[in-house]
Amino acid sequence: MRYLKWTVGKVEIVQIVEIEENEIFSSFIPEAKREKIKEIDWLRPNFAADRGELKALVQSFLIKSNGKNILIDTCNGNGKDRPNVRQWGNLQTDYLQRFIEIGVKPKEIDFVACTHLHFDHVGWNTKKEEGKWRPTFPNAKYLFSKAEYDYWTKKPEKEMIDDFNGIDDSITPIVEAGLTEFIDDNYQLDESIRFFPTPGHTPHHISVAIESGGKKAIITGDVMHHPCQIAKPGWTTGADTFPKQTVVTRKKFLNAVKDKDILIIGTHFANPVAGKIVSTKQGLQFISQPR
Repeated sequence: MRYLKWTVGKVEIVQIVEIEENEIFSSFIPEAKREKIKEIDWLRPNFAADRGELKALVQSFLIKSNGKNILIDTCNGNGKDRPNVRQWGNLQTDYLQRFIEIGVKPKEIDFVACTHLHFDHVGWNTKKEEGKWRPTFPNAKYLFSKAEYDYWTKKPEKEMIDDFNGIDDSITPIVEAGLTEFIDDNYQLDESIRFFPTPGHTPHHISVAIESGGKKAIITGDVMHHPCQIAKPGWTTGADTFPKQTVVTRKKFLNAVKDKDILIIGTHFANPVAGKIVSTKQGLQFISQPR
């Protein structure tokens, strides 16, 4: 499998794809009807099909920075019970084999950071061994927003069971193993990697900023699920905890990065995944960048 890579100064970022997922994302953003998507012509062919269906990926990003291997988000995982989103439950993918293919073994991951604690961003934190969920990356320190963790462990009624199951099978075992470091939403991991708050999709969602050698990049997390939300930032999803806050955050984010030399790496964006956000007469547009 071909993996995309990006270099930001002395930092390398490597794509690790779990699954391609077009069907779910085509219905995930209610306002992204096929007719409306076809009106945004720059989405084709990379991010939308000719008939208007959205294209998307569930993927992780491995950051190699200052001699450390840092994994951002861990997708769905194998064999997890997800009764609401059944297509993403009880998967059996070769996700871990992809680490071997890029030359980094799971035991060589130093940090795992989750942009938020939805089940499709935490699943590979654990894998089942001898009937129990155990840490997939046994030598890593797992970084979770303390405020985000506190929200989900209360299991609020407005959220869905799949995310509660994700806490039980992919977060709690990490905490019980003593591998967790609870962080604030502005945590600085090293001189090149920092997190910053982008709330709304979840109460304490974060994005990841990379800066090295005068170059900048951002791994978005779910501040945007699809490039169509660059053209239409008011389009929300059914999974947004605070939809109005999501729109405010997304507009603030877009205003901060537009027309600047910042590589935007969309966590669920289809290949080529990364690009720049620019202003045009028709509005904001995502210009894909080569690896």
